[in-house]
Amino acid sequence: MPISALHRERLERALQGHEAGLSNAGPERAKVHTALLALGRNQDLLALIDDFLDSTEVVQVLRADGASVLRARGITLPEGVTMRVVDGSDSLPPVLRFQFTVRSLTVFADWDPATGGSARACA
Repeated sequence: MPISALHRERLERALQGHEAGLSNAGPERAKVHTALLALGRNQDLLALIDDFLDSTEVVQVLRADGASVLRARGITLPEGVTMRVVDGSDSLPPVLRFQFTVRSLTVFADWDPATGGSARACA
């Protein structure tokens, strides 16, 4: 099952917010916005998320060696961004997590099959 229309709409609104945030962001915050925009606008990465949502086999391969999957698909993540599968509990599905650090901020951008995309920064 590909990314739902509702989750795509929410992603687009979030990306618009990051675009707007660039206009008054300092250098560190601009790096956060820019990296999140690069992730959210990468059509090859969104296709990988579609496959992540659709196939437990893709989830297993990403869990074992996500970097190889990215290379095989020609996907380059922004500098300093890592990707991994975060396992849920027995009743929750795994989440695809992208993580990077800008100065003292650690940023997590998650794709949860149930709720869609989300991003948060922690000091």
